[in-house]
Order: sequence, then C-alpha cells, then structure tokens
Amino acid sequence: MTTPASPAKAPVIPLNQLVTALSDKTRWRIFAELLKSEALPVVELSRRLGVPATNISKHVTLLRNFKLLDRGYGNLYRIPAHFLVPGENTVDFGQAVLRLDRVEQK
Repeated sequence: MTTPASPAKAPVIPLNQLVTALSDKTRWRIFAELLKSEALPVVELSRRLGVPATNISKHVTLLRNFKLLDRGYGNLYRIPAHFLVPGENTVDFGQAVLRLDRVEQK
C-alpha cells in the first residue's frame, strides 16, 4: 500500500524579510492584483496599478528574492500556491496573514 504524498510545505521566511517585503503599499497592491487574476507580467501590473514599470520591476524583484513571488514562463509573476488560502483574498505566510480584501487603490 502506498501512502499519499504530503503537500509541499511553504518555505520559512525570516520575519525581518517578511516585514521588509510587506512594508510598502505598492507591494500590497501587487499582491492584491495577483490575487484577483492570473499570473501577470510587469507591464500589465504597471498598467493596472498606475505605477511605472521600472518601479513594479524593482518591487517584484525584491518579492522574488524573498521567495514571496514566483516568476514563470513569459516572465509572468504569481503568488506561490502554498501561500494562498483557498476561496479567500488572503495570503498566509505562517508568521503573518495578509488579508487583501480592503486594500486602498491610492
């Protein structure tokens, strides 16, 4: 008899990195936008958020370095599935839970 594979555990993000990553409103807005839709490129995030693409690129690079975003085929960015709370606009980092249903746009 085979045992079912256990789901992959989310990586442990050091608290100082998590606080740094979540300390900027634009990064919150990036998370909120990625929760609303499919994976997106920097140019589309820039258009939707009204923030220059160079700024978005810097933010997603920081988030990727901290393992809070994945970059896939075609340079599309997404929130790793292990952080998502199914059916909610919530990202669970273990040490902190980010609810994005009330993020201000500006």
